[in-house]
Amino acid sequence: LYPYPDVQSYYPNGTWYSLPGGGACKEGPPTGTSSCTYSYSWPSEELTLEELQGKAGAGFWADAEDPQANIRKVKVAGALFAAKYPESPDLPTPAFDFDFHKYWY
Repeated sequence: LYPYPDVQSYYPNGTWYSLPGGGACKEGPPTGTSSCTYSYSWPSEELTLEELQGKAGAGFWADAEDPQANIRKVKVAGALFAAKYPESPDLPTPAFDFDFHKYWY
């Protein structure tokens, strides 16, 4: 099952995130303990499927196995999000530092 996903992904540099139900921090930044692995803000900043698909409708999802088409989809989502939430900080991509052997062997 590691690394996730265990099937081919057509999103270059895509990252698989899993947010366990019991891991939401009650307050403050994540500590890495089993009860505090991630945090979030509320109300959430989100895009609806209608906003994302725009005039293309369901056609937005065409060419699902084309990495270049998927790069464009990610860019569209990023631009829509930035336009909708101009005050939201541009967060860096977190480092992937999970050591499979440390936890499973």
